[in-house]
Amino acid sequence: MAASAWERFIGHRVLPKAAVVVLAAVLVAGFLLVRSERRDDRNAEVLRTACGGALPRATRGLLPGDETWELYGDLDLTGPSGHGPRTLLRCSVGWDAFWGSASGSLELAAVPVLDVPLSGVRLGDVLSARTAKEPDRATAYRTATTQVTADCPAGLPGYPRPVTRFRVHASSWSDDPEHVRTAEELSDAVAAVANHVRDRGGCGGPAVEPSDVRPLPRSEENGSEESDEAPPACRWFRPELLDAKEPGPDERDGRGVTGEDVDACSQRVPRAKPANRLDHFAQVGSVSWRGPLLPEARTAYGAELTALSRAPEPVGGEQSYTLAVWAESSCSGARTLSRVTVTTAAASLAASRADRVLDAYLTSSGCRAVKVLGKVWK
Repeated sequence: MAASAWERFIGHRVLPKAAVVVLAAVLVAGFLLVRSERRDDRNAEVLRTACGGALPRATRGLLPGDETWELYGDLDLTGPSGHGPRTLLRCSVGWDAFWGSASGSLELAAVPVLDVPLSGVRLGDVLSARTAKEPDRATAYRTATTQVTADCPAGLPGYPRPVTRFRVHASSWSDDPEHVRTAEELSDAVAAVANHVRDRGGCGGPAVEPSDVRPLPRSEENGSEESDEAPPACRWFRPELLDAKEPGPDERDGRGVTGEDVDACSQRVPRAKPANRLDHFAQVGSVSWRGPLLPEARTAYGAELTALSRAPEPVGGEQSYTLAVWAESSCSGARTLSRVTVTTAAASLAASRADRVLDAYLTSSGCRAVKVLGKVWK
């Protein structure tokens, strides 16, 4: 009976072909199911490993679920690791084009914020550091999809000088626009990586929140401080201190540097009511040294500091006069040496406003226990 049923089956015009189709479909479905399960397991392992395991589970939603992810360039040097690394953490989760699909990647990195080495401690030397070329790893955040600069009050371990800040940045790209993630979508992952670095480094202080993560302002993307506002190190100065006015768009001439051990500014502003043909601009300079730079500053400006006690009068007949005022103080709990210069066409203006300019500078920095060391004409 079984034989006759088989004969009827194979003799049927449709059933054998249909059975082959069903069997093939079952095999293909089984293969795809196994492949999908293996892909999901592999992808889950990639996320568990990437960036030292710091990525939150929600990161899975940022990556295409129907692609196999690969982990590239994974590195985690957070925590005590001997010498302070130039890159604290990085990882790239990518997927390659397959059977017509698009390729892409999600990249994250954390780097310490290191001061550019100074060629000297004088005002001009410090300001020249702002134009020094930094390595790509230190500037990659400028072109990233989003970023955050996090504080590490206790200092990251392994560095010869205190490193109290680090940056985390993330970038997303794909041949398929649907797989490109926005800055807002990446904020949770960036905050998680930042807090991983904080915890491993024993930073202390408040945790980084997703709301702290945001794209870099357009004016800072090229690393320049040029914008409609004065550089951060110069924002303490008000033009009216020297009877000047706010410079126009074509008159801005401010340079500033903010570092761990030194802050410096040089800014020129137009005079509101020039007294003569030479009295068109006034200029201020400010610089404060802390920590290991204090001895270097005293050495570099030794002759000027020695001349403070003599307080010589300015030499007449000059086209401009510069008066330097020195002070010691405690700023943010750190012993600080500060120098402010005022340059004007009239010596009397510089002499009468220098103390006021110094007070505005130190007050803006929250300095206490101020001791004015003296003045000297340059």
